[in-house]
Amino acid sequence: MSHKSQDLEMAAACLFFLLLSVAGLFAVLSTGEITGVDGLLMLMVCGGMALLFAWLTFSAFQDAGIIGSHKSGDASPTEGK
Repeated sequence: MSHKSQDLEMAAACLFFLLLSVAGLFAVLSTGEITGVDGLLMLMVCGGMALLFAWLTFSAFQDAGIIGSHKSGDASPTEGK
């Protein structure tokens, strides 16, 4: 299995959990549970998970070369030196 396909699998898994976290945020807001302590804690947990998986999804897409330019540490030296 190539490195790029592993990065894409990781991105897909992270994207799935990101969507679940965002769905949890919408559920807390739409049911009106935000007025209680349980709703606030659920909002904080889902928000934290959404931020974490958004960062991991972005990083996996960047490693796969889909977005941005990833600077790899094993770049070859320039030929002029």
